[in-house]
Amino acid sequence: MASRIAELAALISSNTQKIDEYLASNSLPRPSFEEDGPVKLGLPAELEAARSATLNATAELEALLKTPDDLLRPILNGTSLEAISRYDMARKVPVGGTITFEELAEQCGLYEPDVRRIIRFAIVHHFIFREPSKGVVAHSAASRRLVDDQGARDGLGVMFDDCYQSFGRTVEAMEKYKGQEMAQTGWALSHNGMSLFETFGKVPAKAKRFAGSMAAFNASPMMSHKHIATNFPWETLGEATAVDLGGSHGELCAALAPTAPKMKFIVQELPRTVQSVNRDALPSAVAPQIEFMEHDFFTPQTVTAAVYIFRQIFHNWADSNVIKILRQLIPALQPGARILVHDLLLPEPGKLPLMMERQIRAMDMLMLSICNARERDEADWRQVFTEADPRFKVLRVFTPKGSALGLVDAVWERE
Repeated sequence: MASRIAELAALISSNTQKIDEYLASNSLPRPSFEEDGPVKLGLPAELEAARSATLNATAELEALLKTPDDLLRPILNGTSLEAISRYDMARKVPVGGTITFEELAEQCGLYEPDVRRIIRFAIVHHFIFREPSKGVVAHSAASRRLVDDQGARDGLGVMFDDCYQSFGRTVEAMEKYKGQEMAQTGWALSHNGMSLFETFGKVPAKAKRFAGSMAAFNASPMMSHKHIATNFPWETLGEATAVDLGGSHGELCAALAPTAPKMKFIVQELPRTVQSVNRDALPSAVAPQIEFMEHDFFTPQTVTAAVYIFRQIFHNWADSNVIKILRQLIPALQPGARILVHDLLLPEPGKLPLMMERQIRAMDMLMLSICNARERDEADWRQVFTEADPRFKVLRVFTPKGSALGLVDAVWERE
């Protein structure tokens, strides 16, 4: 019987060959670290699955071939990426050209040996930038992405110029506060005592960057609104009303409205968000179905509706606050009212491919550091609804095929 490392090596070889043959036969560019390397490979679904399997096998094989001591001492230093973001280094490197370390250091106002080590660390650990000849910096595909894409720059900045500092102070916050409030986090300790939302309220540039990062993240097909549009019977609700709590500028409601042309959708948001809404940005065909209303979901709900939607809301809050939010719905709830939660759903350990589970666990840890909140598994969701009020009955908890987010479908059953 072949060993596990031999099985993984064979899997990597087989799937890589399939991908390479497809790219060659379709005259598509091969993966490359060069500046003009492809941003996406454009693989069909079956070969995208092969790519995913290859990445999972590669990660497992690497871990198996390391020693336990290697695994206990991973290199998790984000300083290089923080500096690249903070000093906008990518846009100081000429596209299609080069720059010396000395010239780059001068443009950044930094000590040249520091720039040299920052860039060389990024090259060997992240394949960001290249050094085609000694002392000379050129773009890689990844650093070129930072030049071309504002969303990529925003994402790098949020993670390494905002969140990274929070990670190192999370355990300190846990020991100090022993609480679940948003101001009792690694984020707060690394941002002058301000919570995530307080920081964004007082530093508009950070809020803008975070919004840009989220827009880029949500552009993925796995984050598409279609997953909630096609996995709930909207078309059967007739002239009912749906309320999207914390629904921003109505993007979700605009995606749902075509599936239920007789329904009315109300987006509830804080005053500053409602006041910033540009109704002209809504698709004209569905704009008449969508209203905006000022509301804080920590206060009693005043709208009686058939459905109340929380999309990527509850993962920002600890259980105690989620329970408070759910209880604020009760004054308006009628028997049969549905509560739809569209949030990441934690899997059972070991049930998902390794790389997918890593991403989900990473998000769960991120929410601990920045919000004192968490992602939840099915049992967690059932418990939080029951604690809010036993009259909430959870009907379904599942992740639709192709979706990064799960759906929790609950109903209010008044006694």
